[in-house]
Amino acid sequence: MTRTGRDGPFVVAVAVLRKHPGTRRRLDVVGPIADLDVSNSRVEPGSAVELDVVLESVLGGVVVTGTVSAQWEGECRRCLETATGRLVARVREVYTDHADPEIEYAMTDDWLDLEPLAHDACILELPLAPLCGPDCLGLCPECGVNRNHESCTCTEKTDPRWAGLAGLGAAEAIPEWRK
Repeated sequence: MTRTGRDGPFVVAVAVLRKHPGTRRRLDVVGPIADLDVSNSRVEPGSAVELDVVLESVLGGVVVTGTVSAQWEGECRRCLETATGRLVARVREVYTDHADPEIEYAMTDDWLDLEPLAHDACILELPLAPLCGPDCLGLCPECGVNRNHESCTCTEKTDPRWAGLAGLGAAEAIPEWRK
């Protein structure tokens, strides 16, 4: 995903920073990133992804530390309505001249591209099975009504294999001497 051009909001010049190891520079970057989706959640195309990071010059590269955040939306796994939220991912990564693509991000000349870092952080933080809320009641398996908005008249059917245990939870099923 490394781009060859020096354009876009996530491409940062670091030539001056790299001349002085130990030097830090704070950076806030906002811009859209394409293809941010997993299973049932996504960051809408064109939506802002925000980076709040500190760049620190080290021998052989630059360490990027901070947060990546964005609004996401998806389909609730229980009721199938729209679920939304804000992802916030903490990052701490190393950019080097001769990076191993499995463990580091590459720098090109005196530039580094923060977009691959932001993309990876968002993908890892997006929920695989989003919920519209922790107390979502979901859909009735019998009639399909959304139990968050209305009640249904369906009665829960007990699996016949569990019928023998049905009375054990009732208070009257407890012998007097055990109360």
